[in-house]
Amino acid sequence: MKWMKGVLWSVLLGMAFPALSRDEAPETPQDYAVGMTLVTTGESPWYRVPLPMEVYATSAWPDLRDVRVFNRQGDVVPFTLEVQKSQTTEAKVVPLRLFAFEASPVLVKPNDDSGMQTVLLRSKSGLEIHFESEDAKAIGQSFLLTLPENGVESLQVSRLRLDWRDPAQNWQGKASVYYSRDLQRWDELQEASQLMDLKRGDDRLKIDTLRADITLSADSIRYLLVILDSQSPALVLNGVSALTDTTPPATQRVLLNARGSKVSPTEAVWRWDHPQPLTALDILLDNKGLLPVELEWRSSEKEAWRPLSKTVLFWLDGQFSDSIPLSGQLVDAVRMTTLNAKLPETLPVVRGVRDSYQVIFNAQGTSPYMLAWGNGAAVKADVSVDMLIPKALRERQKIDALPQATPHSRVVLGGEARLTATSATDQQRLWKTLLVWGTLMLGVAVLLTMAWRIWREVKKGGAA
Repeated sequence: MKWMKGVLWSVLLGMAFPALSRDEAPETPQDYAVGMTLVTTGESPWYRVPLPMEVYATSAWPDLRDVRVFNRQGDVVPFTLEVQKSQTTEAKVVPLRLFAFEASPVLVKPNDDSGMQTVLLRSKSGLEIHFESEDAKAIGQSFLLTLPENGVESLQVSRLRLDWRDPAQNWQGKASVYYSRDLQRWDELQEASQLMDLKRGDDRLKIDTLRADITLSADSIRYLLVILDSQSPALVLNGVSALTDTTPPATQRVLLNARGSKVSPTEAVWRWDHPQPLTALDILLDNKGLLPVELEWRSSEKEAWRPLSKTVLFWLDGQFSDSIPLSGQLVDAVRMTTLNAKLPETLPVVRGVRDSYQVIFNAQGTSPYMLAWGNGAAVKADVSVDMLIPKALRERQKIDALPQATPHSRVVLGGEARLTATSATDQQRLWKTLLVWGTLMLGVAVLLTMAWRIWREVKKGGAA
């Protein structure tokens, strides 16, 4: 029986050797699926780079533990991952460009089918706007507003302040606000708000602001239209300013579109390529209207659906349904079931909202540096900000003032196979599992062999 023990020990040692002798090799760019070269300018001990959208969509880990920065020599450089926060913005007053139109619009034609009337608003400079209204006679003075010419690309407007010449007597009126992307289609933003300028002795009551919670930008909503009621006395308007509110620092967000597919006339499912830690859902209807729905979610394809919310999605009067909050849990898919309604022909747009991150890295070695991601075997390797930039230095070296590295060229490194790679710890765990099972199987084989030998000896003894 000694030879069996020798075979058993040889096999066990042979199985254990790979598990016990595996050394941790330094990481290389080829351990990651893809990367992007980074362009750095000037000389700085640190650079920062906001993560490209592709990193969130294709990272092997929802917590981004497989993000790395390599130098030209292929070595990992020290880095930290930090949630991006917006800067504090102070309240300000921004004068808008103003174009006045005739107080009496010209009726172009009645729209018999809809009950609306198309009217022509014409400025003294020759600018014309075709505008639809249920009552053309109610349209008085009209003013077109747009962003200033000083390079402002986007402006978050909370209110509009009208600056008019002091009227000769007490004045009251009403004004409505509309918005447009192209001067063709207009949607209502604020209806019949009260304006006034009243005086009595030394007292004065002046209401000269209109609510207008909207973002003006060159590539989206570019125009506002303020229309005074025809019953309002004429005003001599000097100008209109957009008022913005003070906003404290807030976590910046990333919007990740999900792929939608219709399951039935009343049910649809939206999925992401990888589960995402979402803080909210944005659901946008393709056209104006209301849609009562029930929403469910799941964290993986194998899990059951869990209730999320019963709500009404809407797009009316320039207002959209609010975001649906989540607590940062992993979301693989969202299912929508309509309530006493059918899904629209074009499915709503579903976007997952998650925190936005930037990488701050120490410029060790030589450039060009490379941002890499996509490694199922990766372990968390980022360090704290204090370990990267000592607190004493951060007093004069503000993180937001660090030079920014710019992602340039996308590079395929280890390829998609790296997304499902296993770590050395997992491999050792697998080897240990195989070792245990191998030991058990080999032990069973030895016992069966011994039993067979005993049976043969007993059989021979009985025959004798």
